[in-house]
Amino acid sequence: MSSDVILQVSNLTKIYGREVNLKIKKLGRKVTGAEDVSFTVNKGEIFGFLGPNGSGKTTTMRSILDYLNIQDGEITVFGLDHHKDSLAIRKRIGYVPGDMALYDNFTGNELINYYGYFRPNNAKFLKKLKKNFKVDLSLKIRALSSGNRQQVGIIAALASKPDLLILDEPTSGLDPLMTSKFHHILKQLRKEEVTIFLSSHDLAEVQSICDRVAIIKEGKIVLVEKIIDLKSKFLQNININFSKDSVPDESFFEDLSYITNIEKINDTSFKLQLKENINELLKTLSKYKIIRLTIEDANLEEIFLHYYQ
Repeated sequence: MSSDVILQVSNLTKIYGREVNLKIKKLGRKVTGAEDVSFTVNKGEIFGFLGPNGSGKTTTMRSILDYLNIQDGEITVFGLDHHKDSLAIRKRIGYVPGDMALYDNFTGNELINYYGYFRPNNAKFLKKLKKNFKVDLSLKIRALSSGNRQQVGIIAALASKPDLLILDEPTSGLDPLMTSKFHHILKQLRKEEVTIFLSSHDLAEVQSICDRVAIIKEGKIVLVEKIIDLKSKFLQNININFSKDSVPDESFFEDLSYITNIEKINDTSFKLQLKENINELLKTLSKYKIIRLTIEDANLEEIFLHYYQ
């Protein structure tokens, strides 16, 4: 494995439960959490992991952390086996779970110091985190709102300035100001070659801070791509205004396999969604008189919905 590859997941398969076939009926239930999942995460990148609830995101993340026993596949972190070397790996990882549970009777400071016994805190970086996040760390966890609890969990996970951050919906419950500050911190960590694996439902968040993204659907990876390439490579929005005496019928666009969506704006204008290179469309339209044509890259939300519709 290249020294630039921090996390490598190869053919991961995790199945929950089992079925027993009797002569008269079938008992039990088997559910696939992840099936043949493969991807790599490189040093110093923010890697987005997208999918709705039940798609396999959390299963994949917990498998990486060795919280689940997997049926098949191989996972290496820092070039180490995720299961055999799990203790050594965890000393270098910060983790924010989606279902964060904190010790209610601890204060925020006590919790952060307690975590520091297992993975020594970076005093300088911890001071910076406390300055950026506005939660009162002298209060008991049970006295905090869900958003403030989330801030404590983030500070505790980042306090050691780990080599790899695994974040499951980390901005859930944060207000826009705290979210912006957190994103700024992640970008600064990326500059220092900290690797970040980010699972999020917020497509705008992933688009704004991630270098690459994977989309998982029904336990299978359907796409891994650089954010910078994703929009222009996969979907484009085309707005066309034709001359009044040269307007194609809507059925003309319906016959083009590379057009994924057609919206007629008025008698002379259409909005199209294109999934391939635009040159083929331009050739097809050459016999029509076009007044105006604009091209925009699709945003990440449109691309995501394209895979889930």
